[in-house]
Amino acid sequence: MSLLRSLSVAVKLPALIIAIAIGCLGVAGAIAYTVSLDQLMHEVSFRLAAVRDTRATLIEAWFDEKLEALGEFVDETSTIEAASAILSTYTGLGPEADAHLRRYYVDENPNPPDDRAALEEAADTTAYSLFHKKFHAGFRSVVEAIDLRDLLIVSTAGEVVYSVRKQGHFATTLGDDGGALGSAVRGALAEGAAFGFGDFAPDPMLDDIFVGFLAMPLANEWGDTVGALVFELEVTQVSNILTMPSALTDTTRIALVGPDLTRRSAGGLSDPRDTPGSAAAENPAFVAALAGESGVADLTLPDGEVLTAAYQPVHLGPADAAASTTWALLAAEPAEVIAAGPRVLLEKLARAAIPVLLAALLVAAFAARNLARPLGRITAAVGEVAGGNYDSEIPAQKRGDEIGHIARALDALRRDLRQSRDDLKSGASSRAAMQSAQEEVVAALQDALARLADGDLGSTIGQEFPADYEGLRNDFNRATDKLQQAMADVSQNAQAINHDVAHIAQASEELGQRTERQAATVEETAAALDQLTASVSEAARNAADVDGIVGKAREDAQVSGEVVRETIEAIGIIEASFQTISGNIKVIDDIAFQTNLLALNAGVEAARAGDAGLGFAVVASEVRLLAQRCSEAASEINTQISASSDHVQNGVRLVGRTGGALKEIIESIRTIAERVTAIAEAAREQSTGLSELNSAVGELDMTTQKNAAMFEQTSAASSDLQSAALALSQNVGRFTLGSAPETWSSAPQSPEAQGFGAASA
Repeated sequence: MSLLRSLSVAVKLPALIIAIAIGCLGVAGAIAYTVSLDQLMHEVSFRLAAVRDTRATLIEAWFDEKLEALGEFVDETSTIEAASAILSTYTGLGPEADAHLRRYYVDENPNPPDDRAALEEAADTTAYSLFHKKFHAGFRSVVEAIDLRDLLIVSTAGEVVYSVRKQGHFATTLGDDGGALGSAVRGALAEGAAFGFGDFAPDPMLDDIFVGFLAMPLANEWGDTVGALVFELEVTQVSNILTMPSALTDTTRIALVGPDLTRRSAGGLSDPRDTPGSAAAENPAFVAALAGESGVADLTLPDGEVLTAAYQPVHLGPADAAASTTWALLAAEPAEVIAAGPRVLLEKLARAAIPVLLAALLVAAFAARNLARPLGRITAAVGEVAGGNYDSEIPAQKRGDEIGHIARALDALRRDLRQSRDDLKSGASSRAAMQSAQEEVVAALQDALARLADGDLGSTIGQEFPADYEGLRNDFNRATDKLQQAMADVSQNAQAINHDVAHIAQASEELGQRTERQAATVEETAAALDQLTASVSEAARNAADVDGIVGKAREDAQVSGEVVRETIEAIGIIEASFQTISGNIKVIDDIAFQTNLLALNAGVEAARAGDAGLGFAVVASEVRLLAQRCSEAASEINTQISASSDHVQNGVRLVGRTGGALKEIIESIRTIAERVTAIAEAAREQSTGLSELNSAVGELDMTTQKNAAMFEQTSAASSDLQSAALALSQNVGRFTLGSAPETWSSAPQSPEAQGFGAASA
């Protein structure tokens, strides 16, 4: 404090103005940086939560869709028939069944390895191949329609008896482990299990391709479990969901890990080149998500990088199912990227503050120059007067401010002292007393002016002067009071600036409240869009159900066409049998004719024999009658067979027309199935598009409204701060304006002025 009092006004006044300007700018910059960072953090957290929620919902819907499709396919009659036939014919191949199947469907398959599914019937002519030809096309269409990597049938003993693509697992027997496929099959065949899931992992039988398996038990027509139907899933479908461009930026990082903390997709928190199946570093967000929790937290990576991450569990399958699995999904942004925007704003404010500080420095320098220099000259003049030099001119007498009043009062004192000196020369008797009074007045005035020159604006003269010099004391006290009042105005202006800064803080608080209300509105909008998305998803599922029904109708029509073909073949065989019978009847007719001739000749010979041949004649007559009846019967049968043959040919013609009609029906059903499939795909795309629209609309609305509110408040606060700075400049300029001298009376001060001066003293 003593050091502060020892400084001159030329130093104190600029330092005070600069300190006020720096404080105001610093407070405004800190508030702007804090508000901007908090708002940006809120926006990033909201966007990351939207990314997290959308991706988790889509992955769960993808898994539920595959599980539902598997359940519907397992319950179809044609699937049960196909699985039973393939399993029974596989058993019929004997102990070398696996080697036999790999030879004809893998080693001797004429198609490339990636197109082995194109082979419908092998050249081994076994019952397995016949049923393979009958059902393979249907299984292959299911793989293409559901977008699977492969479809397998596994017996209860772990034998992979069928595969659409004929890859590494086909015609092999699963061991005690069996990898992800073994886990899925064991889970499906467990007692009371609804399904089994083999989580995604590198599969050695498939050249370490990262795949997963979804299995359900297969039952025959009597309800006995005979094996498991397995869907082979591709991880690229999960990766495609995670990398959808909606609500993502170039710096957004997404990580998906399983219960063993290995990655379930490409990319990660630290390196986007991380591959599926690689180990991820454990962090609290992964642990919380795997425990079923969701939220937003700050993470510190092993390399020291800080991220803001939104985490959530991804539940695959019903929660009460034994085979259900939980993954952990994280969407994160680097904290350095989030803070980049507020730092840029702070740098801009700092650059904008430089001209303001320079202007304040110039104003302070100008004010100090117009206040400190005249005080210094008056102080020097007081020293001259105190030294007895009453002939020197007192400067600054023409100024209209308090310094001018002090100068004029000092000039009056100088004249009085000079007059007193002259009087002393003529009146030696009163010289000693007058000189003593003058010395006391000059000493008191010199001490007060010295304190005033050092910056003590409360420097008044309290001691009583002689009556001749009391006016000088009053003028000096009034001048210091005016100067102190001016500096009080400066203080009030500083308080006004502080008040404006308070307004800025209040505006920031109101900005936060409006942000919360806007977030609630956007949340309601997102909820409405979610309901619309759910409706579209329901329409997609209904379209998928219709697609399955149409596919079933197409398969039934194909089976009916096969039955018609077999019927035509059977009728052809019947027609050939009729032709054979007709030939045999003709032979019988010829035999009857020959028998009739022989009986006639026998009757003639018996007549020639007379009585001895009478009995033989009777027998010959009966034989001839039998032969005649046989001929008539043969003729009648031949007529009926001819009529039956005509009917059979008519039947063949009608069955052929039926077959043609069935072919047209099959083609129509195929066209319907393709269009229903297109409708289902369009519905799924609409659902995905609505989800992206939901996120985009929420983010755009929030960003626009909040930024507009923030800049409106910032503009108002800046305008108030500018007005306060202008008022401060005007008040300080009071020390330099006005050139007309003002006449001050020596009347006593008003009570208000006396109170203010006393308080200052």
